[in-house]
Amino acid sequence: MIAVGLRESLQRELTGRVEIAEDWHALEGRKVDALLLDAKRVPETELYEIREWFSETPITYIVDEFTSALTAFAAAHNIRLVHVSRVQSYLDEAIGQGQSTPILAFWGVYPRLGTTTIALAVAHVLAAQHGKSVGVLGLNAYDPGTVMVPGAEHHLDDILSYLAQQKLDPETLQAAMEFVLRVKYLPGLQNQTRALAVMPEHVRHLLRVAQSQFEVLVLDVGSALNTALALEGLQAATHRYVIANDLVATQRQLLRQMDYILRPLGVEPSDLMLVGSQVHGKGSLAKSVGLMQVTSIPYYPSIDLFAEQSPEPMKVFLAEKTFRKAVETLAQSAMTTPVTPEVAASVRA
Repeated sequence: MIAVGLRESLQRELTGRVEIAEDWHALEGRKVDALLLDAKRVPETELYEIREWFSETPITYIVDEFTSALTAFAAAHNIRLVHVSRVQSYLDEAIGQGQSTPILAFWGVYPRLGTTTIALAVAHVLAAQHGKSVGVLGLNAYDPGTVMVPGAEHHLDDILSYLAQQKLDPETLQAAMEFVLRVKYLPGLQNQTRALAVMPEHVRHLLRVAQSQFEVLVLDVGSALNTALALEGLQAATHRYVIANDLVATQRQLLRQMDYILRPLGVEPSDLMLVGSQVHGKGSLAKSVGLMQVTSIPYYPSIDLFAEQSPEPMKVFLAEKTFRKAVETLAQSAMTTPVTPEVAASVRA
C-alpha cells in the first residue's frame, strides 16, 4: 500500500507500515497494489482523475467528515472512506488480514554463528514438510554466507537500483533469486561498501514485493545491526530468533544491543526467541539474558569446514540428525499463529 499526502500526525503513526509518497503523479506508470489518500492534501476534485489513472487499484480516502456528495461519489467509483480517527484500526482490520505472511528473522549476536545456514535450513523444512512457498532474503550486508550456495550468480547488488527508484516488480525479484533446496534465495551484498547506502524505504519496498510472492519470508539478518537492511528486517519480522552461544561475552553483547538498539526500535526481550548455538549447558544463557530458548544448535568443531568443501553444503547440515531436529522445531514454531485476546462484547463496534 502507498499512502499519498499524509498529514504529519499520520506520517508519524504509519511510518514502517505503508510506503509514503507526497504526490500521486509520481506514481504514474508504477504497479500499485493499494492507495491510501489523505483529504488534507489530496483534494476531492482530484479523486476522479486518480481513479481514471488507477482504475483497478483499491483506493481508501481519509476524511475529517462524511458529506453526502463525497459518500455518493465514493460509492459510484468504489472508493473506501475512512475517518481520520479510524485509520490505524482500519489498517489492522482491513489491510492486516491480507498481509499475514509470517516473516522469520535470524540474527546472530556474533559473526559466524550460522544465521545463513539456519535460515536456509528452516526455509527448506517449511517448503518440504509444510508445503509452503518460501523466499529467503539475505539482509546480511557484511558476511552473507554465500559459501552455503556455491556458484551463486545473483545477489542483492543486482536489484539495488530498482529498490532506490521504488520500481522493483515481482518478476525482477524472482529473476534475481537462486533456487536452493525447494526455496528461492536472494544472497546478500557482494559489494559491502554499498551496505550503508541502502535506505529504510528501500528495504520496506523489497519486503512488500517479496510478501506478495511467498507464503513465508525468511530473513538472514546476520550479526551487524548498523544497516537499514538488518534493522528494517528485525522490525518487520513476526518471529525474531536470536542465535547466541553460552560465552559471557555473548551475554554482554546481547544486553548492550538490547539497551541501545533493539528497545529504541520497540523490540523487547519478550519479542525474541533464543536459539542456542555451540551450547554446553542447559538453559544457563537463556536465564542470564531473560530470553525464552526455543531450541539449540549443537556444537560441531569441524562440520562447517567439511560442509564448505562439499558441492552441496546445506545437505551436509540437514543430514545431521540433531541439527535437523532443531531446525524442524524452529519451522514448527513459525507455523503457530499468534493468539490475540478477544475484545469484550460490551465494547465491540
